[in-house]
Amino acid sequence: MQTMIFANCALDSITTKANEPSESAEPNPPQWPESCVTIITHDMSDEDAQKKLKKLEDSTKLVTKDMVITEDMTEDEKAQKEKLVGQIYFVPKEHFSSERKAIFFEPREEPYKVDVQVGYYVQVAGLGASASDVKFADDGASKKKGPYCPAYFNEKLRGLTTLDTFWRSAENFTNQTEGGQMWAVSQAAPIRRIHVEKDLTLHDAGAQASGGHLANAQVEGALIFGSQQQFCSRSVTVGDSGAINLGAWSNVFVDTVAPKNCLKTPVGWTNYGGNQFGEDLSLETRPFNWRTDWNRLGEGIQPNVDKKGASTTVSVPKTTVEKCFVAMEIFEDGTKKYFLHVPQPRIRTGDELSPLGADLSGATDDKRPFENVYVARAETEEYHDNDVARKINIALKQGKDVVLSPGIYHLKESINIVKNDQVLLGIGMATLTAPPNGEPCIRVSTGTEGVRIGGIMFAASKIKKVPLPFLSTKTTSFIEFGKEGVTDAGNPNNPGVLTDIFCRVGGDLDREVSTDIMVRIHQGNVIGDKLWLWRADHVKLADGELPNFPDKNLDYHQVVLGECPCKTGLEVNGDNVVIHGLAVEHTDEDQVVWNGADGQVHFYQCELPYDADHNFGANNFVGFRVNGKNHYLGGAGVYSNFRDYNVIVKTGISHPSAFDANVVVNPFTVHLDNIGRIMTVVSDGSTYGGGPTYERAMISKYLSSKEEEEEHADDKKEMEANAMVRKTSWGWFSEKLTSITGSRPSSPTAVPSQ
Repeated sequence: MQTMIFANCALDSITTKANEPSESAEPNPPQWPESCVTIITHDMSDEDAQKKLKKLEDSTKLVTKDMVITEDMTEDEKAQKEKLVGQIYFVPKEHFSSERKAIFFEPREEPYKVDVQVGYYVQVAGLGASASDVKFADDGASKKKGPYCPAYFNEKLRGLTTLDTFWRSAENFTNQTEGGQMWAVSQAAPIRRIHVEKDLTLHDAGAQASGGHLANAQVEGALIFGSQQQFCSRSVTVGDSGAINLGAWSNVFVDTVAPKNCLKTPVGWTNYGGNQFGEDLSLETRPFNWRTDWNRLGEGIQPNVDKKGASTTVSVPKTTVEKCFVAMEIFEDGTKKYFLHVPQPRIRTGDELSPLGADLSGATDDKRPFENVYVARAETEEYHDNDVARKINIALKQGKDVVLSPGIYHLKESINIVKNDQVLLGIGMATLTAPPNGEPCIRVSTGTEGVRIGGIMFAASKIKKVPLPFLSTKTTSFIEFGKEGVTDAGNPNNPGVLTDIFCRVGGDLDREVSTDIMVRIHQGNVIGDKLWLWRADHVKLADGELPNFPDKNLDYHQVVLGECPCKTGLEVNGDNVVIHGLAVEHTDEDQVVWNGADGQVHFYQCELPYDADHNFGANNFVGFRVNGKNHYLGGAGVYSNFRDYNVIVKTGISHPSAFDANVVVNPFTVHLDNIGRIMTVVSDGSTYGGGPTYERAMISKYLSSKEEEEEHADDKKEMEANAMVRKTSWGWFSEKLTSITGSRPSSPTAVPSQ
């Protein structure tokens, strides 16, 4: 026994010395971990490349008739399902996989002629300085797709879906295939820095999709949103002969350059009651789209939905910043050198205005050699490292940038960014698990400027108990950008940047993981580009465990009150913070709290917690709360799906300028399913506007009408009654017990509806 203990100690001693930052230059080319980084070299044949890529695909299944057809289906339904029979589809088996992968393609003159399915926890990227350095094309009669993401077959749902196609990315290439680019995804699955020479299709055969993010892209053909509920397009150039087919509920366009008359009537649009588009419909904010005429409800007439295509457009944003990326150059002697490209901010104030639309050349990037870039390695079965955060901090103190190779990093201390202009970039969905002592994964020091953090997932941990938690004032989080209580204006000409930040509280087996607030921004002049902050609504089943809500047709454990607790997704205290593409879901209290002045959010998507009880409505929690001055909010949707209690929420968005249509643009609410409701869309604290959303696909555009308050007097009484019973609820008991003991009692397997 003593020998084994000694051996283990020796192993720890040896492994913690591995991959120490160099006191001088880091190796270039870097030593990528072969287990999680696949490089398709420029001299590899397409046949060999395809064999290697095939091994990296998600699981598949052959669809049989009994999987999709039931006796109670109509003949039309059976005919539609028959089309799936005999086909092989990808299935979401890897939904909560612990594997992380990066697939890189070296630059070369001729295009790659391969299919690259971009699965769960996979990043596919070209290694060129320009998006044109890595190209994908067809192989003669054999049609190829290049990097693509199709819908998944869900046997429980007996069909295709993309509603949980999360955690993946594709970037930095040109697609020349005849079939164009398919990217049928939902949250945490951005596609950016691409040139598509044909169509870019963001759905798969109309399968349900909940929303996504497209950035820094040039599309020569049609940009087709299809069944996407919401979508954010930022710095996109549509060719002169191109078109835009809008999505289901709301589209946001920021810095998007498109020809006049570009909006076309989507296929099948008129079949669902939509109006035929006019010939002169160009890309612009359309403030009365998808409005519901609630004034006619008293006449017994169903709401009339004006479907002209929902869009919110910001043509000239003040500042946009592209994501940092890894590139490689091959010199004449055959040597290969890697560089970290740091795109410069594109600022559009003053005398010299930066251009609009896509920027794919990389000509103005700050090009940093990998001799000054530390490549961190996550712990694997072959590689053990119990102090990776210490090594990262050493590299940062040396003034180096840091690239996180794919994997899950179990941090014991925070990563501290202390110098200006430093980059912390994850590849292959690198995941930082929060330290168990309650410290954040990342701290950005006050007074720094130009810090870039991107391409990183964050996961909650089970925080160690403290003796008297109710006396503790510590707020746990994943990112602390700046210091709480310290004024830091930042630099508008060199902003801090958060790109592709994906946080989750829950998902794996441990349902006692937690944090208070996922991301906190205290510094001013920070720019965000694609943040998805997710308190899990479903988590992985243990071996032999059955779903706790079998009627929901999902192979997961549905999170119930008390599990995976998190109060808020985002708290902003700095001024002049701008986010392009923000989604926050299922947190226990306000989803977003924005205290800073002069903030902007372009695109917001939110689902309120499924497992909330009456506390949620009684405490007036909302999907987005603004306390700061001069805040712009465009294209914001708040959804309800109260599964366990009949929760009545007074309003979806609380904003001081709620009824200024130039400040709060195109807000809406959606009743997805189940019970409860959001009574109004927006409120300024005294006046409430909008109306209940009765049907899951119906959106209510707010109307400033006091008569509506009288119409829904019964709903108001029910909400007040809920406040009276809150102290008998499970949530109140769990909340109080937690404040005293620091631990949460075991949750019930299901909470009965009331």
